[in-house]
Amino acid sequence: MGAVIEEQVFSEVKRFCCAGLDGPVLLGEVIKRLRRAVPFEAYCASTADPASGLVTHSLAEEMGGAKEAAIFFDRLYFEYGMDQFREMAQSRRPVVLLSEAADGCLENSPRYRELLEPLGLAHEMSGIFTAGGLMWGSMDLIREKGRPNYEPREIMLLKRIVPHLGIGLKTAALRAQAPVERNGADVPGVLTLDHQGCVVQHTPAAEHWLQEIEDLEPGWREGAGLLTAVRMVASALKRALSSETDKDLNSSPCLRVRARSGRWLTLYGSLSEPTSYSPGETVIVIQPAKPEEVAWLNVAAYDLSPREEEVVKLVVRGASTRQISQTLYISEYTVQNHLSNVFEKVGVRNRRDLVKRLFFDNLYPSLFG
Repeated sequence: MGAVIEEQVFSEVKRFCCAGLDGPVLLGEVIKRLRRAVPFEAYCASTADPASGLVTHSLAEEMGGAKEAAIFFDRLYFEYGMDQFREMAQSRRPVVLLSEAADGCLENSPRYRELLEPLGLAHEMSGIFTAGGLMWGSMDLIREKGRPNYEPREIMLLKRIVPHLGIGLKTAALRAQAPVERNGADVPGVLTLDHQGCVVQHTPAAEHWLQEIEDLEPGWREGAGLLTAVRMVASALKRALSSETDKDLNSSPCLRVRARSGRWLTLYGSLSEPTSYSPGETVIVIQPAKPEEVAWLNVAAYDLSPREEEVVKLVVRGASTRQISQTLYISEYTVQNHLSNVFEKVGVRNRRDLVKRLFFDNLYPSLFG
């Protein structure tokens, strides 16, 4: 009977992954189905910006409140979670158990000691959802203390599901956007956060763009009610400013998220100058993404090879066939072959249409309708 249920769950999940659902909706439907075959008491699932690795939307159940959210978003994700996801992607291990990552002893894991154990939780199974070499989301399924660890058959079921979820989340992020009204509403929005992470000032445009990301709860200005995307950028900024590593010091807190209208938005984080009256405050700017900021996402939608992507980047810069040949040290004949393959994958006939499709159609569709 267990095998029959697992096959039913797998079939239903696979169908949802092909149904064109938005990322958070898709994750919610998958969670409901997985529970029938893989019991768990708590979970957290998220979509991610594949460029930065930052979380764009999150879902969670039985994972505590504001205190636990702060522990996770402000520290654990940056210090441990991102590195674990990179290692999982590089080693092609899309599903891991917390007990494995902790070398068989849960107490070795900061995530267990600081987050799970105080909540009465223990065994955790994590999965990352990749497609085209990029991570589009992740999921953690967690059991209460006293429950057994996950069995091989349960691990295998999630392993079968993760590639379909990767494609489903990628499709949700990259599918053609709804027409955007050109009514002057492209003004950047600005949020100012105090040292406790609460919104102390915001422009009307900022609230408008936040509503485009997801519904705002009554307490959205408080630290605990901040949208996940805003919180992640603020936490990334805090980490960059306090980090001792060149990698983090030179990083730019920036996150791209797809709005409900279909448009891409970019969130930037910076710190205001301190004064004699107050310390510096966190400033978050939200605005429609520039073509160059999300063009790589449009390229990812067509599964171009690394060499084809290099050719496209040079085409965008206006390079001729000869210039591309000299830059990449390949023959002009090979350049033309790559371009022919790109044209076929993207569904265009020439360079002009290629640039238009990759850089503008999915950003400003109403201009070319």
